[in-house]
Amino acid sequence: MVPFDAYVMDWLNPFAGKSSVFDWFVSLLASNAITKGAPVGIAFFFLWHLPGSDRTRNRSRLLALLVATFVSIIVGRAAAMLLPYRPRPLHAESVDLQLPISVDPKVLDGWSSFPSDHAVLYATLVAGFWLVNRWAGLVMALHAFVVIAFARVYLIYHYPTDIVGGAVIGAIIGLALVPLLGRVLARSGIVEAMESHPQYSYPLLFLFLMQIATMFNSARELAKALVSLVT
Repeated sequence: MVPFDAYVMDWLNPFAGKSSVFDWFVSLLASNAITKGAPVGIAFFFLWHLPGSDRTRNRSRLLALLVATFVSIIVGRAAAMLLPYRPRPLHAESVDLQLPISVDPKVLDGWSSFPSDHAVLYATLVAGFWLVNRWAGLVMALHAFVVIAFARVYLIYHYPTDIVGGAVIGAIIGLALVPLLGRVLARSGIVEAMESHPQYSYPLLFLFLMQIATMFNSARELAKALVSLVT
């Protein structure tokens, strides 16, 4: 464990296992689709309907953000698979940490710890929201810090450097892709087409935001099932 990880976890871990209520509450924050995903959907539709002369640009950037989140999921999983395997701190034999009461010691066994794909995704979201509206970006950064960074380190799912590394990757993806794709989408006329056919566009937006809330798990399960049918 690097000194930064040791410092943070030596400070945080003594609180684990002291209160079953608090441990279960943190687990709820980290695993529930509502606590993780509902603020994302609220922020998205709040900014989508925010009045102003730059509405088309903002909506184009929000659509670009949806594409960027899909890219971030792929990049995060690819990085975890291609980089050297790093055991989760709750599985590392060399790490002596108190397991929170709510954590199953076998959870995520075999999954590499670095980088945190949650951190990659939510840093992409924070960067994209910040590019649309600074205040929304700050609020979502606070949400990501509590629900993703704090919760996953407290539960010993990740080392702090897993979160920081994932956040750097996600921020780069968001800051690079959202403005670029936003300009392309603004010129494509897709925003105007969506406004003309809300009966189609809004259900699709809801579906995509639901996938973000669940880390695209159902989409990945469906893809695996379809692949198994043809192989």
